[in-house]
Amino acid sequence: MSRLLPPGSLDISWDHNSHYHGHLLRHVPPHCTRALDVGCGGGRFARVLASRGIAVDAIDPSPRIISTAREWTPSRLPVEYRAASLEEADPVPEGYGFVSAISSIHHMPFGPSLGRMAAALAPGGTLAVLGLYREESAADVATSLAALGPQWAIGAGMGLGRLLTGVPDLHSVGPTAEMPVCDPRMSLREIAVEAAERLPGARLRRLLFWRYSLLYTRPA
Repeated sequence: MSRLLPPGSLDISWDHNSHYHGHLLRHVPPHCTRALDVGCGGGRFARVLASRGIAVDAIDPSPRIISTAREWTPSRLPVEYRAASLEEADPVPEGYGFVSAISSIHHMPFGPSLGRMAAALAPGGTLAVLGLYREESAADVATSLAALGPQWAIGAGMGLGRLLTGVPDLHSVGPTAEMPVCDPRMSLREIAVEAAERLPGARLRRLLFWRYSLLYTRPA
């Protein structure tokens, strides 16, 4: 990790995932005290959850990424990081009021991973997946084209902010700079079919910026 700036520095970065943090947070149950963040990467969303007073177990299979996430997380925040895959972590059944997976489930077997995360939910708990999908239809292409204008506008604004403040892009020198990437294999149609089978009642929504959200609340 770059030493151009210390952990905890002003973060005026933006990406397709952080754009939807607010959308996911609106679905955290009111009395949630414990959360699981699957594929936490640099820990950005885990820190957001912990700043709301929620104890967070954050897992990622990369020891190097977990080390970086720990370094960038203030000790006052209740986040427990572990270098492990979802299968290795074997979450406690019904142990969490909220489970999140942000741009990570396409790195894992989709159906079994949904099942494991749903099993970790306490009754009334919510699973929130922010995922990527493979373009397949004309609607997919149209949504991608519609995202280009906002992406350019936001990118230009963020670039101007960094220029005025002198703060570098944390995606280049911060905790997400070394995040692994891979292309999604499943289309939105395939995701909908699999989710309906695994999680009856789950709500799938197409989003801008090549993302979808999948929300599931375990019956109380």
